[in-house]
Amino acid sequence: MSNNDIADQVPALVWTADARGIVTYTNIACRNYLGNPFAPNTTLHWDQFVLECDVKKVLDAWRSALTAGESAKVNARLQRFDGKYRWHKLRLQPIFDDARVVTGACGIAMDIDDFVKAGEAYEIGERRLRFALDAARVGAWEWDMGSRTARISAQLAHIYGLEQQQAEVPLQWLFDRIPESHRAWFARELTGRLHECVPFELDFPIELEDGRRLWLRTRGETDCGSGSEIERVFGVTFDITEQHDAQTERERSEQRYRALVEASSELTWIADAAGRNHQLGNWHSFAPQEGLSTGCEWLDLVHPDDQDSARDKWLGIVKAERPGSMTFRLRRRDGSWRTMSARAAPLRDDDGTLREWFCMATDVTDERAAAAALEERNLRLQVAMRAAKMIIGYLSLDSWTVCWDTVDAMPRVLAGPIALSYDAALHRVHAEDRAAVDAAMRRVALTGEFDEPLEFRIAMNGQECWLQSQAVLQRDADGRPWRVIASAVDITQRKTLELALRETDRRKDEFLAMLAHELRNPLAPMRNAIALLRRQKDAGMKPGELVGMLGRQVDHMAQLVDDLLEVSRITHGRIVLRREPLLLGTAVYGALETVSSMAASRGQHLTVRLPPTPVWLHADPLRLSQILVNVLNNACKYTDHGGSVCVTALADERFATVTIEDNGSGISPDLLPHIFDLFAQGERTLDRAHGGLGIGLSLVKKLVELHGGTIEIASPGPGRGATVSIRLPLSHAPETAAPSHDEPSASGASHAERASLHVLIVDDNKDAADSLALLCESEGYHVDVAYGAQDALAKAEAEPVDAALLDIGLPDTDGYELARLIRQKGETRPVLIAVTGYGQADDHLRVQAAGFDHHLVKPVDIEYLMSLLAELSPAAASPHAE
Repeated sequence: MSNNDIADQVPALVWTADARGIVTYTNIACRNYLGNPFAPNTTLHWDQFVLECDVKKVLDAWRSALTAGESAKVNARLQRFDGKYRWHKLRLQPIFDDARVVTGACGIAMDIDDFVKAGEAYEIGERRLRFALDAARVGAWEWDMGSRTARISAQLAHIYGLEQQQAEVPLQWLFDRIPESHRAWFARELTGRLHECVPFELDFPIELEDGRRLWLRTRGETDCGSGSEIERVFGVTFDITEQHDAQTERERSEQRYRALVEASSELTWIADAAGRNHQLGNWHSFAPQEGLSTGCEWLDLVHPDDQDSARDKWLGIVKAERPGSMTFRLRRRDGSWRTMSARAAPLRDDDGTLREWFCMATDVTDERAAAAALEERNLRLQVAMRAAKMIIGYLSLDSWTVCWDTVDAMPRVLAGPIALSYDAALHRVHAEDRAAVDAAMRRVALTGEFDEPLEFRIAMNGQECWLQSQAVLQRDADGRPWRVIASAVDITQRKTLELALRETDRRKDEFLAMLAHELRNPLAPMRNAIALLRRQKDAGMKPGELVGMLGRQVDHMAQLVDDLLEVSRITHGRIVLRREPLLLGTAVYGALETVSSMAASRGQHLTVRLPPTPVWLHADPLRLSQILVNVLNNACKYTDHGGSVCVTALADERFATVTIEDNGSGISPDLLPHIFDLFAQGERTLDRAHGGLGIGLSLVKKLVELHGGTIEIASPGPGRGATVSIRLPLSHAPETAAPSHDEPSASGASHAERASLHVLIVDDNKDAADSLALLCESEGYHVDVAYGAQDALAKAEAEPVDAALLDIGLPDTDGYELARLIRQKGETRPVLIAVTGYGQADDHLRVQAAGFDHHLVKPVDIEYLMSLLAELSPAAASPHAE
C-alpha cells in the first residue's frame, strides 16, 4: 500500500506542497474539509485556505521548516467548506529528495477549535470572578482539610493584616485570630456545620496584631468528595465592622493555571490485523529507556488503572473491524502520566481484507485539565455568589442597559426581567437614595472611581430591602470604557438591626436623662439632712425630725424607682414584693445551700463571713433569695474547678453589704459598662461558653433596687475574677416583750457565779472571735480567746475550761479533731459548742458524732447562746434551783 493510501485513512488533514507552496496532494479528509477545490490541472497555494491575519505566522513556520530541514508547528485558522474558520494545529514536515535536498513540505492539521474556545471561556470566567470579588471587596478562601492549610485571597489577607503575597496559611493561624472568649463557640458551631456538609454562615470577631478588633462574616460550603471525609471547605469572608472604613486593595489575581494551549505530540503506530503492533512511530518520548527493540506493546506503557479498559476497548475495535477511539494514560519517559486520545483506522486490501491498523494518539492532557479547571472555576463562582447572597450586575455604557447574572441568591431583587434600561433599573431604587446611586454610577462610568461601599434601598413588591454595592469600570482592549460591573449584597437584616439599635440607644438616653433628673430632687434634702446630723449640736432641728425627713425622701425615692421601672415590670411580669423581717444570715445561708451541690461537684471552696451580731432586713425572702442565688450561681459557674468563692457580709448604721468574690474568668473592660444595660442589643455575657446569667443581671439589678439597694460588679480583667457588691438597707429587729425587772434575769445566775465559769472561744476569724468574747465578758464570764488549734490546746491545758466555743473550719486542725483533743473520752466537761457556718443535715450529724453538745450556725443567736452558758452556773446545776 502506498503512503497516499495510508494518508487517506488518517482523520487528520494531510497535504503536501512544493517549495513554492503549491499544493500537490491532499488526503480524503483534507479534501472533504476544504470542500474538494482541487480539480484536475488546478493550481492552488496553501495560503488560500488560511485566515488572512494568520498567513504570516504560517509562512514563518513554512520557511523555517524548508530552511532548517526540521518539522515546525504553528496554530492557525483554516477555512472550512462552509466558509467558517476553525483553529487547527499545523505540523509542517520538510520533504527531501534522494540527494537530501528539500523539495517541499508535508502538512498535518488537527482541529483544536473547541480547545481554543474553552481557553477563551476560561479567561472570561477568570476575569468575571476577579471583577466580582474586587467589586464586592470580599475575601475568598479554600481550606485543605488534609494538609490543614488555607489558601486565601489577597483581599482576605489584607483583612487579617497579612502581607498580600501570603496566599497560604495554616488553618490554626486563622483560628488563633479569634478571641479566646469566642473560640470554643466558633469551633463548636463550625464543627457542626462541617459534619452536616451544609452551607454555613458565621459571624465572629478577630483580633489583629495591631490590637484592632474586627467583626467578620464568613459563608462557605463543604466538599466531602466521594467519601464521608471532608476534603475541603471553600467560601467567602467580608468585613462587617460598622466603623471599618479603611480602603482595601483589589484582590490580587490567583496564579493562573498552566497555559491551556501546549504543543501536543501525536503518536502513531501500526498494528497487524490481530491487533498486535509491529511498528511504532515517534514514541521516543514514551518508550522505555532501553529503546524500542524490546518489542513492548503500546498497552505495556498504559497506566495500570487504565490497562484493562484500554485493552477491552482495543479488542472491541479489532473485533468490529471498524474505526474507533479510546482514551487512556501513558507514562512518559520523565515519569509523568499523560492523557492520550487515540483513534484507530483499519487498512484493507483491494479485496476488502483487513491487513493492518493505523493508529494515532494525541496528547490531550492539557485540554482535559483546562476543561476540568473551567468547570471547577464556574462552580466556585456560583458557590461564592450563592454563599455571599450576592448578585453581579452589568451596566453597558454603549446602550445604558442593565443586566445581571441569574443566580438564585436574592429573589426579591431578581423578581422580574433580568435586563432593563438604566432609567427603569434606577426607578426601582428608593426615591430618597436614587440621586446618590445615579451620581455614583455616572462617576464610576466617567472616571472609574468608586470611593466606598454604597448602601441604598430597593422597593420591590411593596417591600423594602437594603443593598450594599461596589462597582468597577471595565475597559475594552483599546482602553475605552466598556461597562460597569457592580456587586450587590443583601444587608437588609443588618441594616434593620442597625436602625433599631439607633432608636433603642436614643430611648435609652432619654430614660437615663429622666432618671438622673428625678433622682437629684430627693438627693438634695437627704444630703442636707446628713449634714445637719453631723452638726446636730449646732442644728436647730431635732434628730428625730431629720430622720423623719430622710425617711420621707427614702420613701419618695422607693416610689420613684417603682414608677420608673414600670416598663421592666411589663416586660418581665409585674413584680410585687412581699416584705417581712428577715435575718441576713438566714438569707445568705439559704442561698449557699442552694448552690452548694454545684460548688461541691466542681471542687470549689465556699467561704462565708458574717457580722457577729444579727442583721435584720425588711425584704421579700423569695426575691432576696433570687438575687443571691443568681449571683452565687454565676460566681460558681464562671470559676474553674478547684477555685474559690467568698461571701462576706458587713453592716454599718444604715446598710448591709453582701460581697461575693470569685477568682474565676473575670469580665472584659469593654463589657463592664454595659453589664446591666437594659437597652443593649445582642448577647453580652461574661463567658460565651457558659451562656447568660440566669434570670439576667438586669432583673437582679431591678430586684435589688426594688429593695432600695444597689448592686455593683467589678473585675480587674479577663481571668482575674469578679466581685459583686449588693448593698441593702437595714431594718430594726422585730419587737419582743421586754423582761420584767421583777423577774429573774435570763441567765438565772449572779454576776459572781458567771465570773467563776471559764469560757474558751476558738475561731481563726479574729473579729468574730474578739466580738464574741466581748459579749461573753459583758455578761461576766471569764473568757480566753484562741485563733488556732494549737493555741487553744495550750490554753485548755493551762486552765480548766467549762465551755468551749469551737469554729469547725480552722486552718491547722479542724474543730472536730480539736474537740476530741480538748475533752477526753468519757468526760462531760468542758461543754462543747460548735459555732460554724455549715448548717445542713449532714453537718449536724458530723457535729454530734464528734461529741459536741450543741450546734450553733453563724451568725449565732446571742440570746440562745447566753441561755446555754447560764445553764453551766452552779445555781442552774443545783437540783433546788427553780
